[in-house]
Amino acid sequence: MNEQRLYHILLRGKLDPELAAWFPELTHAEADDGNTLLVGELPDQAALMGVLFRAHNLNLTILTVKTCFSLT
Repeated sequence: MNEQRLYHILLRGKLDPELAAWFPELTHAEADDGNTLLVGELPDQAALMGVLFRAHNLNLTILTVKTCFSLT
């Protein structure tokens, strides 16, 4: 059984389609408060760090990162 983690990453503000394209492994939706929620399964911590580094390099503010296990 392959164990991945499901991540919820909340970014400040609304992502336009050009910025959202930088995160193809995650789905994105506008949160109730107008911020952007990225959601998806990532295989390991290195993949998570890749997503967080991309957000940082794009000058996006990371508000929260939540995780839970997902069995696939």
